[in-house]
Amino acid sequence: MFITEEKSIQASGSAESKDLIAVWKITALWAFSEAALGGILHAFKIPFRGIFVGGSAAILISLIAYFSQQKGAVLKSTLLVILIKGIVSPHTPITAYFAVFLQGFLGEILFYNKRFFKISALILGLLTLLFSSMQKIIILTVVFGNTLWESIDQFAIFVVNKFFSQADFFNFSFSYILVGIYLSIHVIVGFMVGLFAGKLPFWIEDVIEENGIEITAFQDSNFDITKKKKRKHKRWWQRPSGIILFSFAAIMVVLSYIYPEFGSNKAYEIMIMMLRATVIMVIWYTLIGPLLLKYLRRFIKKKQNIYSTEITKIVDVFPQLRGLVSYCWKISSAERGYRKIKSFIIYLIAFLLITDFDN
Repeated sequence: MFITEEKSIQASGSAESKDLIAVWKITALWAFSEAALGGILHAFKIPFRGIFVGGSAAILISLIAYFSQQKGAVLKSTLLVILIKGIVSPHTPITAYFAVFLQGFLGEILFYNKRFFKISALILGLLTLLFSSMQKIIILTVVFGNTLWESIDQFAIFVVNKFFSQADFFNFSFSYILVGIYLSIHVIVGFMVGLFAGKLPFWIEDVIEENGIEITAFQDSNFDITKKKKRKHKRWWQRPSGIILFSFAAIMVVLSYIYPEFGSNKAYEIMIMMLRATVIMVIWYTLIGPLLLKYLRRFIKKKQNIYSTEITKIVDVFPQLRGLVSYCWKISSAERGYRKIKSFIIYLIAFLLITDFDN
């Protein structure tokens, strides 16, 4: 049973047309999330921003699959999101486009048969967050090599042994623990996102049926829209993670000269690691990255002409979506913690489905 929009949409029109409208609205929200959510999280200096962006994508892809009646609807929405992301945020790194495509591709496969919607949503949440975490670990390994993880292990053992005398007992791989914790956080959140996404359509249906008058009243409320400040695009090494890694390397070089237990070759290995990282990043940012972005922008420009109507309609409702997000966050302020997030998302999607956007 699909969610109805009887409270705000006239009874005329087929169920299929209503589902198409719902898919279009959710696609618009996904595009808005990809274009704006990262900047909002950055402004509030919220860590683990990939979890929020990836989790939002998994939830919205699940909703698109829930409402869509046609095969390939998730992939089409994914393409539109990529095109809009390229137009609105042209400085987005190529890896972000790849992440969006992978999320949409997984969604199309997993929701091919919607008889197992909840299970598919759970798997999508898990895989989306797991791939997001693995992507960062793989990039770190490619850029810095195994020397990074070996240095982390050696530094951790050095610190622990300064407080405990049983040195042999503490010969552990701290990097494995660190990576394990990082992956575990993403897997746990992915599991919770997947469960949430599987139940969300039914929660929304209940909210629309029980609070139709309150929700419909939103049609007459004014959006408080403020202009977003343009944010400077930071290179990888200018971000906190990059600064921490380079600072850690410098500390390790100094310690290797002061304490003999680090080994005489450790400073040399770290310098080689930093040189390797610098060369790889220079090649990526000056040659490979710009070349891939050039082809991607050419692809976006070509497809932009084909989907110009859809793109224009979606971008035009961004100010209203921003006001909608602000409004739903405000009315969810009475709750705390998980309940606040749950209430916010449910009301956001419910309002989205019954709101008649002026295009």
